[in-house]
Amino acid sequence: TPIEPMMFRKVTAGPGWMIVRYRGDPATVRSAVEQQWKQITSEVPFNAKFSEDVIGEMYKKEDARAQIFAAFSLLAVIIGCLGLFGLAAFTAQRRTKEIGIRKVLGARTRDIVRLLVWQFSRPVIIANIIAWPIAWWMMRDWLNGFDQRIPLTPIPFLIAAAIALGIAIATVVGHAIKVARANPIHALRYE
Repeated sequence: TPIEPMMFRKVTAGPGWMIVRYRGDPATVRSAVEQQWKQITSEVPFNAKFSEDVIGEMYKKEDARAQIFAAFSLLAVIIGCLGLFGLAAFTAQRRTKEIGIRKVLGARTRDIVRLLVWQFSRPVIIANIIAWPIAWWMMRDWLNGFDQRIPLTPIPFLIAAAIALGIAIATVVGHAIKVARANPIHALRYE
């Protein structure tokens, strides 16, 4: 039979329950356990759940919370990218004459791009340094609610910082290249 001989039964004043360890097809095991249950008692209806289903029910809230966090994180990243792009456009427009003078004095496109990217990378790095302790504290509290302990190492924080920095650079670099490649004569024409 697919049912192992190890079978526990606890009957108190209320409804009883059994824990069954099995090997094999779950549907076959369920029907065999149901037959055994009906032989033991006909007063209590048979209500069997597999441990995977019970654990899945327990983690439904965590899954929903993860989906909400993912959606709002994506929204925050999109808004942040739009803000960075707008700020890069504004800064490049405001510094058009400076960039033109740098180009006339021999600055290469790469130097100007590096200057603009560094200007927008600094706030991202500072924001990460400020956010790390808060995120560590919140993650530690959340992870302590689980039975299995997961060590909270600096690696997820470094990966998040690298992703944030990569997004900031990707958002700014396109506009910075366009501004850096512009002819300096157009920037200095009205001076």
